Amino acid sequence: MPFPVGILTVSDKCSQGLAQDTSGPALRALLEEQPGSPWQVTQTLVVPDEADEITATVRRWSAHSRLVVVAGGTGLASGDVTVAALEPLFGKRLPSLAIAMVVGSLRITPMAALSQVAAGIVGSCVVLAVPGSRKGSVENLQQIVAVLPHAVETAGAGRSTRQVHEKAAEPAPAAAEAAALEPVAAAAPAALCGCSRPDDAEPGERPTGSVAGRARKSPHRMVPVDEALVRALACVDALPAEDVALADVRPGMVLAAPVVAHEPVPAYPASVMDGYAVVAADGPGVYRVLGASTAGGLAALQVTRGTVARIATGAPVPRGADAVVMVEDSELVEQDDAGEEVMVRILARVQSGQHIRPVGYDVQQGSELMPAGAMVSSVGGEVGTMALSGGTHVRMHGVPRIAVLSTGDELLSEAGAPLSHHGAVRDSNRPALLCALRALGCVVEDLGVVPDDPEILAETLGAALRSCHGVVSSGGVSMGERDWLRPVIERLGGTVVFGRVMMKPAKPTTFATLPASRFVFALPGNPASAVVALHMFVAPLVRKMLGQGDTLEALRPSVTAVMRGPRMVLDRMRPEYVRARLVWSAEREAWVAQVADTLQQSSRMASMLAANALVALPRGTDARPAVCDGDRVTAIIIAPPSFSPQ
Repeated sequence: MPFPVGILTVSDKCSQGLAQDTSGPALRALLEEQPGSPWQVTQTLVVPDEADEITATVRRWSAHSRLVVVAGGTGLASGDVTVAALEPLFGKRLPSLAIAMVVGSLRITPMAALSQVAAGIVGSCVVLAVPGSRKGSVENLQQIVAVLPHAVETAGAGRSTRQVHEKAAEPAPAAAEAAALEPVAAAAPAALCGCSRPDDAEPGERPTGSVAGRARKSPHRMVPVDEALVRALACVDALPAEDVALADVRPGMVLAAPVVAHEPVPAYPASVMDGYAVVAADGPGVYRVLGASTAGGLAALQVTRGTVARIATGAPVPRGADAVVMVEDSELVEQDDAGEEVMVRILARVQSGQHIRPVGYDVQQGSELMPAGAMVSSVGGEVGTMALSGGTHVRMHGVPRIAVLSTGDELLSEAGAPLSHHGAVRDSNRPALLCALRALGCVVEDLGVVPDDPEILAETLGAALRSCHGVVSSGGVSMGERDWLRPVIERLGGTVVFGRVMMKPAKPTTFATLPASRFVFALPGNPASAVVALHMFVAPLVRKMLGQGDTLEALRPSVTAVMRGPRMVLDRMRPEYVRARLVWSAEREAWVAQVADTLQQSSRMASMLAANALVALPRGTDARPAVCDGDRVTAIIIAPPSFSPQ
């Protein structure tokens, strides 16, 4: 049976309904939303920063929970009382767990040093105190999530843990290799546990530097897609706000502060059409033309009864006039030798104020033109509205600066260069990734092709991470003898958050965090795999950094669609992400996903042609071995969908 878990969020604002609790759901997803998870969240609650409420809740929950995670109230302010509320409850403190959380989090950000994390046992229940932010809470728990099942088992073992350790030391069953696809099989202590193994027993395999000594099994468990994405998203926040000149605003950028009008629009009474500025009380008749008021200027005109002035659309209404008659409701009566109008006949009667926009008709001074959080599209309306404010700069979330490289001695980076030797391959990944990242709104830095040399790779990555928020690479993450990327990341002080994902294609996708809040997304070398991985993982991360949201629904939008195409046999081991063309059918009143290419091999970049969606196919079962034409599927949107009347 899974271990029952309680998740307690400590926040004055959330408890009063003034803010939304995002940490609790994120912690629940980390613990529970994976196949075969050893956890079941049975209780969640939000309480204010009150020591008595925290103490009472944890004491009550610990009687029937095996793990309680308390998020929030661990800062340095006088109102942060969580740790003080928990410590009297601890029958035994677990300082090593607390240290592991802090040390792991410090590799991601030095700000982790400002949290009072704590760990201990209340009865037979393990209790953890983690930071209150969604990012901080998940980061801290990630550092120890692999050892938590064993910690909970030993905490509930009574006076002796001998039986627990004997069980942990038993050899894995023969079926363990197949079960390794399930996260719980890799997360549970299948061999020697961490608290009893000898110092020279290293879990997993490590490369020794020689071909014969290279790793033959990945040290990373295969994590489900959504878990991998949640883990990656927990490692970044929206970038700090900065003032951006209107000329530099680009699609995808998000306002960090409202745009407020510094002046009214129009700033003067303006004509809405070409015609004549008149005194409305005069009515139809023949009138002398005094001159013209044109857009961009106002002649020194004073309209009085018995006179009119020509006026252009958008031009200021002259003094004395209170209405505009359209040019179609007039006739020329007299002109001078130069062809200028002298007398005209007004044919229509108008009301005072007719065909005139008063001051502030479009925009009132001081009004909010756009709210914080509004995103700039490629339509142009957002930037146009910003320009109406009268300001020169707007407050926007920062733009991610991402470096892109390809790895491999076999790659040709020069377009048009001949394939000079057998085994040479043209680099199609890097141009595709650069294009996609630009479309997402990133500033990109092209690092070119890096050879399979760990020294050159380390130097290139280190330099890029000093100037960029992150690096997106392709190649070098599989199990080949020259796949150096993961060891180089660790050499640079990085922490691999996940190294394999339960998906097809793009299984070797790797995400790592590095000091100074930097990251590396190492994508597979196969072209279609690299592009699929970018849209599944990198694109949501970039959107969060741009400030476009913080939920999976906002960062990785999807729709339910009707499948169109040949029968597709479902993979029994991994979910598959099929490249497809998503079209709205007005006739069917439904989204239709047409398979873009029947050849869906990960090496085939052409499978991405015309694709604007990835159809998420589940793992196959005896009950559902295939997906057929007409079946309902989930389509993840990667580009604007199409419209069809058919």
